Amino acid sequence: MTAKLTVPLLGAAALLSAADKITFTENIAPIVYQNCATCHRPGEAAPFSLITYEDVKKRAALIATVTQMRYMPPWHAAHGFGEFADERKLTDAQIATIAEWVRQGMPEGDPAKAPKLPQFTEGWRLGKPDLILEMPAAFELPASGPDVFRNFAIPLNLKEDKWIRAIEFRPSARKAAHHALFAYVAAGSTSRLDGVDGKPGFGGMGTVGVTPGQSNAGGLGGWAVGATPVFLPEGLAMALPKGSDFLLQMHFHLTGKPEIEKSLVGLYFADKAPERRLMGVGAPGLFGVGAGIDIPAGENFTIQDSFMLPVDVIAHSAVAHAHYLAKDMKATATLPDGSSKPLIWIPDWDFNWQETYNYKEPFLLPKGSKIDVSIQYDNSPGNPRNPSNPPQRAQFGEESFDEMGMVAVMVTAVRAEDEPVLQKALTDQAQAAIQKGLADGTVKRYLAKQQLRRPVAPAPRTQITLFDRQGKVQGGVGEPGVYNHAALSPDGARVAVIKTVQATTDVWVYDIASGKGTQVTNGPVAHVSPVWSPDGKQIAYVSIFSAEGYSAIYRKNADGSGGEELIYKHPGAAMAVTDWSKQGLLCFWAGDAMYALAIDGDRQPVALVAEKFSARSGRFSPDGRYIAYSSNESGRFEVYIAPLRGSSIAGKPVQVSKDGALGGTFWREDGKELYFLTITGFAPGPQMVVSVETNSELQVSAPRVLFRVGGMRDPGQLSSVATSDGERFVYPQVVR
Repeated sequence: MTAKLTVPLLGAAALLSAADKITFTENIAPIVYQNCATCHRPGEAAPFSLITYEDVKKRAALIATVTQMRYMPPWHAAHGFGEFADERKLTDAQIATIAEWVRQGMPEGDPAKAPKLPQFTEGWRLGKPDLILEMPAAFELPASGPDVFRNFAIPLNLKEDKWIRAIEFRPSARKAAHHALFAYVAAGSTSRLDGVDGKPGFGGMGTVGVTPGQSNAGGLGGWAVGATPVFLPEGLAMALPKGSDFLLQMHFHLTGKPEIEKSLVGLYFADKAPERRLMGVGAPGLFGVGAGIDIPAGENFTIQDSFMLPVDVIAHSAVAHAHYLAKDMKATATLPDGSSKPLIWIPDWDFNWQETYNYKEPFLLPKGSKIDVSIQYDNSPGNPRNPSNPPQRAQFGEESFDEMGMVAVMVTAVRAEDEPVLQKALTDQAQAAIQKGLADGTVKRYLAKQQLRRPVAPAPRTQITLFDRQGKVQGGVGEPGVYNHAALSPDGARVAVIKTVQATTDVWVYDIASGKGTQVTNGPVAHVSPVWSPDGKQIAYVSIFSAEGYSAIYRKNADGSGGEELIYKHPGAAMAVTDWSKQGLLCFWAGDAMYALAIDGDRQPVALVAEKFSARSGRFSPDGRYIAYSSNESGRFEVYIAPLRGSSIAGKPVQVSKDGALGGTFWREDGKELYFLTITGFAPGPQMVVSVETNSELQVSAPRVLFRVGGMRDPGQLSSVATSDGERFVYPQVVR
């Protein structure tokens, strides 16, 4: 390797006359200031400064060595395999100049001829942020032990939606910080986890911002050792909704001495919303959770995967991530005409240097292009970056001694209407990865580790509460407990809820008059989203078999008697049943799709909304001619009404809500009113109502507020929130 590098450098050195005197001030300082001083200055991550002549002279031999090896400046993308902006490489002539300066004894030269030091904004490489976030409390790291995974929620208190052009992350425990993920979550949604173990934040590293399609949350990128903050290309930005908290997910590798972490995060906002949404497409899905990563000690290992683009996209940048055993990472696109397009190749992966590689010019990847990714791992004793000596078996996971891997290209859809299609393809890729990981035991092992890291926080206690149409409390039902998904029976005399007791979640039915509760389900898995049969004699519900990778709909007598009957099994854990019509149809959603299922027919689900958008909270009209539901086809969740023919949508949906709405959808018995919940940021807002006329053609009035309600979770899983006459409503309310 050294010989290969030396040949061109000898050619460059030959250009330097023996009489040429190379000095720091005239020859070396310009190279160092332009390529090194950004990191090698006081207060930055580099271990020493290269600002003064004395700084550089002290380490001149080292500088000559690492520049000849092209280890410094750090740039790991192969030249010519993708054309990238701001390629951080020294020319052969510059490297030869440094070597010759060292050979000549490192003369300083005339100080008056030295260039001015670059002007760096103190502390922030990208300039003063528009918003600076700080961890609410310092987190103490021990000197030794296993890797630490910690989540810190930072309140944003945004009054309006924002769009992020860049994030600059400044950890205080720089030597211990391994990597961080950034995400937004609903404001206050993690508060019950914070500090449960007596320390700031909470343990574990979940999939917020990693799994596409998660509601009320989204990814905002991340940081790893060696990463350089950059602005997104002009015109691109990431959404940061009002009503959200900034979630900082950190991974620490302990250093042998106690450390204190109190990170700063700088947010840089765009002036307006971008015309297109930036998405990451690549492989394998979810960083390889389904790629079968299981690397024997002492051996090499390769994973390969691909992603087919369902729409035309514009490629803007490329990123890669793996741990210490990864050696070679490559992504290539095969276009529909059979030609090949190099995307990125990192032939000598180094975990300590990760960054975003922006293309010099964005380029088109047409629909039907296949992105092929290959990642090679080296678990041999000859790998100098192997964290285990002797080598140990490495499987998929998040710790330094585990492995993962993914190469992705950041893209925008050419056409706005194609964004939901691309999002669905990414969601499908993630779900397929989870299913593969379930099949080989990876997911089960991952979840077991997560459970050990993250303490279970007590859920807030609630009271099942009845309201009239004006929002006046009519009374509570039963004793306070941990309740959710309350549903009134067709006769208005009972309430079905899910109740959590000592980490078990079951369906219960409470008599409103007496407050007496009856347990309907009793099993080792969680049972959720109860709906009543039209005659009030039975309840359908979802049982979640997380470890097995599926959910199932069952029905059982509402008084708890008899056994449960399996109606339908669906792959994947995210599922909710939201209605049981008089015509014998169940409505349920799973993933991004919404389905109808004939409960006494063939029990084969029919997709109602499954093409481009997410749909939730479907409710059939009393006469079975229409369905009301929530969908994000406008870019945010709104309530729609669509005509039905049998169990299929038979016409164009009509948008009912105006300012965001999700769940709490319910028809009055005569079909003349429809109720739903608005969404303010991420928090459920007022209970709304519209008048509906269906005699000749569908006509819907402007929404109006009935009353304001709070304290519920998962509004998209709610079913019968009101009595059939629309005079009383039920929601669990937090007990203070």
